Amino acid sequence: MMNKPPRTFLPVGVLSFLLSIMLVSCKWGKNVTLYVSGKTPVVEINGEVLYAEDIKQVLPLGLSDADSALFAERYIKNWAQDVLFYQNAIRNIPDTKDIDRLVENYRRSLFEHEFQRRLIEQKFSSEITDDEIEQFFNDNQRLFVLDESLVKGLFLKIPVKSHDLSTIRNIYTRQDDESFEEIEKYCIRNAARCDFFYDNWRTVTELEVLLPIQEEPLEKLLKDSSSYEFKDDEYIYLLNVSVFAGKGGIEPLDHARARIKGLLINSNEVAYMRKIKEDLYEAALEKNRIIFYQKKK
Repeated sequence: MMNKPPRTFLPVGVLSFLLSIMLVSCKWGKNVTLYVSGKTPVVEINGEVLYAEDIKQVLPLGLSDADSALFAERYIKNWAQDVLFYQNAIRNIPDTKDIDRLVENYRRSLFEHEFQRRLIEQKFSSEITDDEIEQFFNDNQRLFVLDESLVKGLFLKIPVKSHDLSTIRNIYTRQDDESFEEIEKYCIRNAARCDFFYDNWRTVTELEVLLPIQEEPLEKLLKDSSSYEFKDDEYIYLLNVSVFAGKGGIEPLDHARARIKGLLINSNEVAYMRKIKEDLYEAALEKNRIIFYQKKK
């Protein structure tokens, strides 16, 4: 029993237009063309075939039947023009040495890239260790000078009319589970914004854009105190900073960790590929698979 080709559902307008095209295309040429099994041919030019499924893939959603038919008509015309121009270019460029060379170089590049990806995937499936990361950080601190200040802490944005604001003012600088839970409940009740980032670094710039405009830069204020309250007509802003890493200092290791890991992985990959290529070269020399031609003096 023969397998039935997959059914292709197209808008009525497109289907009608394609049927009319197919009736005409059946009269074209007598050359034998190998068609893709399970696909519905629509137009053929000298052995190149456009299928209904190809048009369906690029057909925008939501078009009316009339617009779908118009889109299909334009798509088929553009496809035909491209095919004819390409075939005409082939006929008019008899010397294809340069093109063949470029194609072969690109093909080689694709093979090499894919082979390298597979080798690296097999070799470096394991994680970089914390010891390796810390060693690199300690040996290369000149690479980790901060160009902007970082902070950890808590940021609250509370409507001015919120009830019992004094409770939050008394506890927002504390760093214990009981206080955190109380703050979260308060924020939910009062539609307030609550950002805990005691475990994650934020730039001072990121925080500054959340606050009302101040006469002094936030970075300067944080050098004098770790907690601040700001206010405008609608909100109270509470900020508590647990750790401050100033611009020009050494970047904290936990902030640099991901970047260090990437550097180490990349360095290992480069060294590994260099060794693979060197081993292949030495093995080929040993087996006399490389022939050097020298000009006679």
